[in-house]
Amino acid sequence: MKINVHAGHNPDGKIGCGAVGLIKESTEARAVTKLVIKYLKEAGHTVYDCTVNDGTSQSNILSKIVKKCNSHDVDLDISIHFNAGGGNGTEVLVYSEKSKSYTYAEKIVNNIAKLGYKNRGVKVRKDIYVLANTKAPALLVECCFTDSKIDYKIYDADKLARAIVTALGVQVSSLQQTTKNTGDSS
Repeated sequence: MKINVHAGHNPDGKIGCGAVGLIKESTEARAVTKLVIKYLKEAGHTVYDCTVNDGTSQSNILSKIVKKCNSHDVDLDISIHFNAGGGNGTEVLVYSEKSKSYTYAEKIVNNIAKLGYKNRGVKVRKDIYVLANTKAPALLVECCFTDSKIDYKIYDADKLARAIVTALGVQVSSLQQTTKNTGDSS
C-alpha cells in the first residue's frame, strides 16, 4: 500500500498545537505517527509523513496538511489525533460510510478498543477539513482522551501504533518492539 500519515497539529508551544490534559496531543500524536510510519515501512509499504510543523493558524495547518497529502498518489490518508473534553475512549472519523476508508476505520477502532479503551465507534463527520479535502480515502484516529485518567492509565504510544498498523493488515509479530511510552506530559 501507499499511505499518507500525519499528526494533526503544530508542535507543542505553537499555535494550533492541539489538546492538553494529562498528556499533550501534539507530542503524543507525533509519537504514534512516527511509530505507525516506522512499522508500515518495515513491512514494505510506501509511507509519506504529511505532518506540518510550521503552520501560522489552525486553518493554515489544515491547508498545508491537505496540500502535502494531495501531492502523493496514495491508497489511504491517516490523521492521528487525541481527543479532549471530559470523555474517554477511542473513535475513528470518516467522511462517509461509503468511503473505502470506512472498513479500515472499523478495524482500527476495534483494535484500539482491545487495548482497554472504550469503543466510541466510527463516526461520519463531513465537517472535518482533512476528511473532506483529501483526494485519497481518509480517516482520522482519535486515539484516546488527553484529559481522561482512565485513558491515561493505559496509554502506550507503541501499543496504539501497533493496533493501527495491524488493522491495515501488517503482521505485528514481525515488528521490532520499541520502548514503552507512558504518556509523558512534559
